Amino acid sequence: MKAEDFMTKEVFSCKQSQTVEEAAALMSEKGVSVMPVIDDEGLLVGILTESDFVSKEVKIPHAMASMKRLLGVTHYEGDIEAIYASAKKRKLAEVMTKNPKAISPTTSLNSIVTIMEDKKLKRLPVVDNQKLVGMITRKDLLRAFNLAK
Repeated sequence: MKAEDFMTKEVFSCKQSQTVEEAAALMSEKGVSVMPVIDDEGLLVGILTESDFVSKEVKIPHAMASMKRLLGVTHYEGDIEAIYASAKKRKLAEVMTKNPKAISPTTSLNSIVTIMEDKKLKRLPVVDNQKLVGMITRKDLLRAFNLAK
């Protein structure tokens, strides 16, 4: 079974020039946990996920400590509400995860599961010649299970 057999084909996306506020509103409205980010030619350039709205631990080069990063802002015990407010007008290009791991429509189910497990990913964009054509999420893996013979 290949990605194209069970991927979600109707994928909502934003352009990298749009704001975090616009992407968050669309994610909420559509009930999705991921927002692929495309350029003006429709090529996948980044991704914003609901995990980006939760602080992540980041290593500081040449330091013994680490800090938190939230929507492009590095902070230490920062005021999350203030960070959210200031991030709303930031462009997605500033906060997105650039060059996300992506797969092709012909990637096998075995490879998809291995990538998701090894990289600790909950979702994978599907691209054909760098153009976004679908998304694989854990929910799609249930669809694959049901399609298996």
